[in-house]
Amino acid sequence: MKAKSVLMSAAVALLASGASAQIVGSAHDFSSMAWSGGEICKPCHTPHFAMPGLPRLWNHEMSTATYTMHDAAGTQDDLDERSRLCLSCHDGTVALDSYGGMTGTSYIPSSANIGTDLTNDHPIGADAIYPDTSTRFHPPSSLPSSMRLRPWTDSSGVTRNVVSCGTCHTAHNRGFPHMLNISNSASALCLACHIK
Repeated sequence: MKAKSVLMSAAVALLASGASAQIVGSAHDFSSMAWSGGEICKPCHTPHFAMPGLPRLWNHEMSTATYTMHDAAGTQDDLDERSRLCLSCHDGTVALDSYGGMTGTSYIPSSANIGTDLTNDHPIGADAIYPDTSTRFHPPSSLPSSMRLRPWTDSSGVTRNVVSCGTCHTAHNRGFPHMLNISNSASALCLACHIK
C-alpha cells in the first residue's frame, strides 16, 4: 500500500512539473504580477473550493457578457465550455485578478483583449458548428487531442461539435507563437481543418 502511495505521489509530481514547464515564462505565467502572490496556477485553477459546475477545478470569475457573434447577438450559452473559460479574461469584462472569490482591478492588456464583438474573429461556438455537409472542413484524427472539436448543446438540447478557442490555442503553451497548438508555418494550423 505504501509503494502505491509513493507511486501516486510521483505521478502527480511528474504531471505538475510537465504542466509547469509548459506555462512557466508563457503569457499565462502570472507569478511576477503583484496580485498573484507568486502563484502560477491559482489565477485559473484551485485544488479546493473550485467554482461549481465548471471543469478543470476552475477558480476564475466567469464573464456574464453578451457577445456579438457572426450571425447575431449571443451569450455564454452560445459558446462551448473551453471558450467560456478563455473569455473569462480575454473579453476584457472581468479582471485578471478576480479569482478565488476576490474582485480584482487588473484587466487584460489591449493586445490580448478580444472584447465582446467576435465578428472579426474566427467563429467559435454556435457560429462554428461541425461537421458540415462539405468535405472541406473536417479536422483529421491525426491532430493533437487538444485540437478536437468541442461539444456544445443548443437551446433545443441538440449537442453538436464546434470550433472553440482551444481548437487553435492552448492555455499552457506548446512553444508556438500566440500559444498555438501546432505551428502555423505555411498555414499548417489553418489547413489542418480547412482542407482545400
